[in-house]
Amino acid sequence: MKILSFLLLLMLLPAPLYAADEKPAVAAEAPKQDPADLDKRIELSKKWHGLMPVSVRDQVNLAIEEAASAQPENQKEIFRANMRNILNYQAIEKISIDAMAEIYTTAELQALVEYYSKPEAKSATTKYQLYAAKVYPEITRMLDQAMMRARTGGTGGPSTPVPPAGQ
Repeated sequence: MKILSFLLLLMLLPAPLYAADEKPAVAAEAPKQDPADLDKRIELSKKWHGLMPVSVRDQVNLAIEEAASAQPENQKEIFRANMRNILNYQAIEKISIDAMAEIYTTAELQALVEYYSKPEAKSATTKYQLYAAKVYPEITRMLDQAMMRARTGGTGGPSTPVPPAGQ
């Protein structure tokens, strides 16, 4: 469960940012797409994937590293090797590319490509790993604590502060 949660978080890594006054749809459905421009959407999706400083392969490897950190020391390298051998990186990237082409319109994909082609966007996306390194372990820790409380019948709610790890 921890691995799946972290993989899902990492797959959201390059998600576009919303302007302060915009609110994302909570349960947006994929729009009806014109099948005639599917090739164009796939091409733009591939181009967008190529602009990202952290590839899908890198994102999966980061998730493997995070999951490996929970393994006993003498099992970490075996775990990493097994996960890398089992996972099909090309299939995961194809799933990502196809999902983008299915969900985003041609205009949206073009806007993403244009945005991520800018030097400022490239700089911002390279900093995302620093952000994720600070935030994701805390999210994972809090999820683990919440799961433990749920399993043991703990009543600690949002009003019960939980100090960051190491404090």
